[in-house]
Amino acid sequence: MRLHWPLAALTALTLACNNDDASTTDSGAPADVPAVSDLPVVLDTGVDVPRDVGTDAGSPPLFTPCSTVANCRGIPSAQCIAVGDGYPMGQCTRACTMDAQCGAGGICLDFGTRRVCFKRCEDVTGCRAGYNCFVGRGEGDAAERACFPFCTEDAQCPGAACNRYSRFCGTLDATRADNGATCERNLDCRSGRCFEEFNETSGNPSGYLGGQCYSRCTVPPAADYNGPTYPRSDCPENSVCVREAGQVAGQTALCRGSCTSTSDCRGGYICLKPSRGADAGTYNNGYCAPLNCHYMTQTCPSDATCQTTRSDDAGVATSGFCVRSPASDAAVTDASADATADAPSADAPSASDAGVTDAPADGG
Repeated sequence: MRLHWPLAALTALTLACNNDDASTTDSGAPADVPAVSDLPVVLDTGVDVPRDVGTDAGSPPLFTPCSTVANCRGIPSAQCIAVGDGYPMGQCTRACTMDAQCGAGGICLDFGTRRVCFKRCEDVTGCRAGYNCFVGRGEGDAAERACFPFCTEDAQCPGAACNRYSRFCGTLDATRADNGATCERNLDCRSGRCFEEFNETSGNPSGYLGGQCYSRCTVPPAADYNGPTYPRSDCPENSVCVREAGQVAGQTALCRGSCTSTSDCRGGYICLKPSRGADAGTYNNGYCAPLNCHYMTQTCPSDATCQTTRSDDAGVATSGFCVRSPASDAAVTDASADATADAPSADAPSASDAGVTDAPADGG
């Protein structure tokens, strides 16, 4: 399967997103480890040391901060992926062709046109500040995780800023779409992530009419979800941090465009206000999610039809989403299979906290 990490194609970087570590489903059953596809492909701008110089006593270990390759000398085939490349505080690494060259704590993964070492991890606690733990290759029980950029504050990006849409160090591209806006492909969004209307591989509709931009956030402490307002956490403005049932503080969730009523959302979407818990009612705000066209009075726009996704034992349709016929080339985009891999299946009104995953964003 293809490797995906977050990268900002915003300035000089080029982005190619797929999927990541946690599962993202607003109301469907979460998949523990979706295909690696939301991690951006980072432009390889590190500088190689001309030869394998060997490791000197006292040389910096792999994966420590750096500003130039000189900070990494002593590491065989050293490279520095700098802040300018989107990596918080920079990161010493080395060229590799196999995992053994990365040591017991490393993994050799594709990086642009070559391969370099990344730090292995089981969860975010295995990564240094400014990084989070995502699937680097494989899936399900065979998934192998590594630390990828996920900045949370400007201090992690000396000389630059933390792009809270992409989670890479870099500038914000205000010409791209905000969370909740329409998109055809990942590069249409400031985050580099788009729930595409049609799956790029199969051409099947996702229920996200017109597509929808989203980004990533860090699940805040549980207490933040106890109030009447659904928390924003470290999402950009006008977004909320939508955790998935069972997620805990520190994990990575989805930033979704916020709303207070369905009138704030486009046709084909509702303002989904998650439940605050038994007898606590719903939050006074929520996020725009694809409507269930078989639920009560929810109906599709005039240019769309209702596609049934679930029926009861008697054959009565109970769940569905709105679909439109794709344009001749609508099913083919330059993004990944995000439209279905990261997308929630079918949002149910007033569902319990749903619709999130555990992965990073691109930067730049």
